[in-house]
Amino acid sequence: MTTRIDASGQKPVLFVDGEAGNDGSKTAPLPPLEIDVTSEDGSTTRYSLGTSGRPLAPGERFAFSSRLEVPRNGVGTVSVSFAD
Repeated sequence: MTTRIDASGQKPVLFVDGEAGNDGSKTAPLPPLEIDVTSEDGSTTRYSLGTSGRPLAPGERFAFSSRLEVPRNGVGTVSVSFAD
């Protein structure tokens, strides 16, 4: 996963790019993704990225890119996980 902040516009934007993959031996549905953005003051905002349960074949990858609002107190950490 890579992240970057674009501050060239009126409001800064956080870009999160990455990929999820099926490292198993059977086709499996891709669950929704959760992107957690923790600001420098410790507060966390959670974003959901739907995947429509897209089936992934063994070895297949799913690239994603999200454009998010930068927290008022700046970005501390960003993490991406599968939703429960």
